[in-house]
Amino acid sequence: MASSQLGQAQQGYQGQAQAGPVPGWAQEPQAGPPPGSRWQGRGGRFGSGGFDDNPIADGIEGAIADVAFGAAARFIGRAVSRRVQQTMNERVMPAVAANRETMLRQQIAIAERYPGIRACLTDKVIFLEGGSRVAPMPNLMTLTMQQADALVARLQQP
Repeated sequence: MASSQLGQAQQGYQGQAQAGPVPGWAQEPQAGPPPGSRWQGRGGRFGSGGFDDNPIADGIEGAIADVAFGAAARFIGRAVSRRVQQTMNERVMPAVAANRETMLRQQIAIAERYPGIRACLTDKVIFLEGGSRVAPMPNLMTLTMQQADALVARLQQP
């Protein structure tokens, strides 16, 4: 399904007319200077001005500035990315692993204490094997032994 949708999107720019603006890479090339450029008013000539009036020099200076700013942004981005990755590896991931291990141990302890507890994932309820009462399924990731004790006591009531 995704392949067919991708194929339809690619065909849209290859030959079919579409409503709205066409992306720059799909447009036909236009001859002449860009509309509204400084070069347009000079009839295609550089003019007699100095270097500051030269649109080609302005374009080169702008391109150099763009390259410099792009390189600086990539450098800063890589430095920030390395710092975030380092923090994730040194602080966040060990804390997540420890919390997950604690949660799993808690779930194992609850299952060992109450081997007759069952859950219906479709209806999102829990019940005791052979019992007639149900309760909404709690968040098993945050369920404590005290909460499990209270829940089982409620399910065991006649």
